[in-house]
Amino acid sequence: MKALRAIASIMFALSAYVCLPVILVLLTADVSLRYLFNAPLRWGQELASILLFLSVVLALPHSWISRIHISADFLKALLSFRVREVVARLTWLLVLVMAVIIVWQCWRDAQFMLMINESTPELFVPLVYMRGALALGAGVSGVIALAKLLSRTSLVAEEEASL
Repeated sequence: MKALRAIASIMFALSAYVCLPVILVLLTADVSLRYLFNAPLRWGQELASILLFLSVVLALPHSWISRIHISADFLKALLSFRVREVVARLTWLLVLVMAVIIVWQCWRDAQFMLMINESTPELFVPLVYMRGALALGAGVSGVIALAKLLSRTSLVAEEEASL
């Protein structure tokens, strides 16, 4: 788990300390150039969109491993310990299933994108890179989910101990 936490932290750091500040600077420059000089950056919106996508995808594994994702905590008080454990395991199983589906679809899409050399309209960034980033985020999330599912310790007790 230490290696997964390190990988997730590096991906989160790229998201938080590279992608988001670049988006902020880029959009500030684009708006300033647009309204002050009537000369917008033609590629600014496209790059900001790409970076926003990357920031979300790169932050996903960290949100799962740190348990900072959105959850229905108000239901916990209504459920017994055993039911909460089953729900926790089902949640990780769903994360694993979705990760496998995303990685599989990214693999299939990437082959087609490479064949037709699909890229973004303004910057000509190959879209296969976006699929690779999505597959990376889903893959790391899937490995985290698999590790949680194979864990012999109680997921509910582990979560309560970390609070």
